[in-house]
Amino acid sequence: MTIDLNKVAVVSGERNVTYTQLLAGIGTCAKAQTFAPGARGLIFAPNSEGWICALYAVWMYEGIAVPVDSTSTPEDLAYILNDCKPECIWTTRPRLDVVNEALLHVPNLSPDILFIEDFRETDASAPPCPLSVLTLDTDRQRTALIIYTSGTTGSPKGVMLSYDNLMANIEGVWKDVHIFDSERRTLMLLPVHHVLPLMGTVVAPLISGGGIAVCPSLSPDDITETLRKGQVGIIIGVPRLWQTIYNGIMRKVNAHVLTSALYWLCDKVQSRALSRLIFKSVRQRMGGHIVFCVCGGAALDVETGRGLQTLGLDMLEGYGMTEAAPVIAFTRPGEYRPGCAGKALPAVECKLEDGELCARGRNIMQGYYNRPEETAQVIRDGWLHTGDLATVSPEGFITITGRTKEIIVLSNGKNVNPVELEFKLEKFTAQVKEAAVVADEDKLCAIIVPRKEWAAGLSLYEQEVRLKTEVLQPYNETVEAYKKVMRLFVFEGELPRTKLEKLQRFKLTALLKAGLHSAPKPRLVEPTFEEYKLIKQYISQEKKNITVRPTDHLETDLGFDSLDKITLQGFIQHTFGLNMSVEQISRFSNVAELAEFVSSGKRGIEQSDVDWGKILREEKADVILPGTWPTGPWIVHSFKTLFKLHFRLAAKGTRNIPEKGPFILASNHQSYLDGLCVMSYVPLEQIRRTYFFAKEQHVNTPFRRWLATHHNVVVLEQNNLAHSVNVLSNVLRQGRNLIIFPEGTRTSDGSLGDFRKMFAILAVEFHVPVVPVVINGAFEAMPRGRKWPLPKKIVVEFLPPLLPGPSDTYDSLTAQVRTAIDVKLKR
Repeated sequence: MTIDLNKVAVVSGERNVTYTQLLAGIGTCAKAQTFAPGARGLIFAPNSEGWICALYAVWMYEGIAVPVDSTSTPEDLAYILNDCKPECIWTTRPRLDVVNEALLHVPNLSPDILFIEDFRETDASAPPCPLSVLTLDTDRQRTALIIYTSGTTGSPKGVMLSYDNLMANIEGVWKDVHIFDSERRTLMLLPVHHVLPLMGTVVAPLISGGGIAVCPSLSPDDITETLRKGQVGIIIGVPRLWQTIYNGIMRKVNAHVLTSALYWLCDKVQSRALSRLIFKSVRQRMGGHIVFCVCGGAALDVETGRGLQTLGLDMLEGYGMTEAAPVIAFTRPGEYRPGCAGKALPAVECKLEDGELCARGRNIMQGYYNRPEETAQVIRDGWLHTGDLATVSPEGFITITGRTKEIIVLSNGKNVNPVELEFKLEKFTAQVKEAAVVADEDKLCAIIVPRKEWAAGLSLYEQEVRLKTEVLQPYNETVEAYKKVMRLFVFEGELPRTKLEKLQRFKLTALLKAGLHSAPKPRLVEPTFEEYKLIKQYISQEKKNITVRPTDHLETDLGFDSLDKITLQGFIQHTFGLNMSVEQISRFSNVAELAEFVSSGKRGIEQSDVDWGKILREEKADVILPGTWPTGPWIVHSFKTLFKLHFRLAAKGTRNIPEKGPFILASNHQSYLDGLCVMSYVPLEQIRRTYFFAKEQHVNTPFRRWLATHHNVVVLEQNNLAHSVNVLSNVLRQGRNLIIFPEGTRTSDGSLGDFRKMFAILAVEFHVPVVPVVINGAFEAMPRGRKWPLPKKIVVEFLPPLLPGPSDTYDSLTAQVRTAIDVKLKR
């Protein structure tokens, strides 16, 4: 093999370094070393041109390179120093304090410390590095690297890799299968202390003559600029990088009907030529020279892989581990199957043993450094036992189905792969930044890191409540019963991961054991109305006398499955005469809200055999309306000004409000803000003549009761419904107005709920007009569980009044009003 020494080997910022210059730089670094062949040279520095020179400088003197994560703590670095006892350390001055502190914990070790930045200028007196060092033309059985495993399951171990291990990988993706070549430059992006980026973005690109483009950081701007300047042909990334790229592209694709339709067409046709033609701009934004997009480190989910392929990108997915230097299997160009790791490396033989993938060949490690017993545990009869479960097709395609140590085995015998569940949870991109699934007391639990922009202004408890409703509930509806997540924890920070984004699952368990608990719930007065007591008693008995709190979620706190909901449905129907679907029951955030809904909708007030005409026409002399203080209009005016500033509150159709009463304003119910939003546009002279209708559990403090009795609020007394109804009838009888929310409770998901017909009963019996009112935007401004409202625009629209006719029934008028509001909402 020949390499053009005048060709650019490394593009780093504004520097273009030829092979000749690179060899001279390596020679300069090597001259500073004093250790003998076989000695260990540790590299503790971030990705850079100098890092490459330090690596080959160690190899030039027949040393063993030991790359270490440049962000390691002194304790982590001390562990590796004590384990491998290096003769020299290549580092940078900003990391010297970490090195010195680590050395304090390692007695009798005094390595030479060399600073990479001191060798940016070539020493003309230093002999250049022989080209044979770059091409690994040496004794292939010698140890080239000690790579410390990332520690996903415990303390890291030093994996010893020979030059032959490395060459088995390189020959497989360069000579046997044509991926790397002299015309394809590779992006150096991932931290190269891991064997995948070390081999894929340093060693293979240099030995094949294609060269490297060094990206200074993981920021999108730096990546884009490096792809352009470096004319990059190969990108090697981990699944989270490709998922981020794919999600970013798809947000733009889905923003327009045309591009969305074109994507759908390309997905159906699956023609590489068509995809590359239609989505040519995608590759242009990635520098315009991309040939292969390689994913390694972990399995890429099927949706992302297929999606990137649909966008015209040639995806190649690999599978391996540090102990295999690292490739065991990889995709051949033109043979990509989403979710499949491809076929075995040409130099590798694979087999399944009790479902576990085993491999042997030239690429398998020499062993763990100074750990013969642990080496013997994973290499038996020449076969590397990977610990991964897999299937192998008759054509040789390997699909990894899970990791033996990560598979969660439930008491019912079901096996759960947490990676599958985590991907589905992370598809809720608006709320979830990252997720991890663990088992606790035989229940699947989700540890969720929410997106900061979504969580802004929410307490931990409010985040937990909304995540249960917005994420866990829809997720649980799409999976089999044994895959349902029954508990949720909100985690502030970053989940413990390796530099290649693999979850360190042993630390997740430690998080739970260390006291990661559900967010503290706010103090809530236990409801006292009868419906709540009965539902609480029923749940407690059904769940073997567990403690039921008003804030408990049916699924994630109380463990309700679909069968439990069906029996609860039957209980509600039998006890309260209220027909609810299982879907309706599932939408409630907690037991109190469910009971509140049942209370507002039970047949005690809606039953059809009651002669409401007779009851309402009987005027009661002892019925006294709530007080009407002069402060009412002032309070409304103040809130109207505030709402206009914060929510850009606006109104339509105010001319539809009758100039004189009595009339009923019937509105959809999106938030706690709704009453004031509607009242803000009632004419000033009508405000003191307009009354609200509220449930007693909402006025359960002395101040709220005082406010209600002095500011036109009629309280529905659960134990004295007849009296409450007579108060409402007196409002209309005295020529005054009512504001009623027929849904009875706020929406849990923004959609319009069922209407209770109390307003229609009053309208028909007193022959007063009903003005349908549509509130838009209040749910987005202050949905259930939110403490402080967001500055979202709210619009209140008053529709033309509906005056009951001779043929109108309670039900028909209810339907007319609901339909009028629903039509406007859907627009």
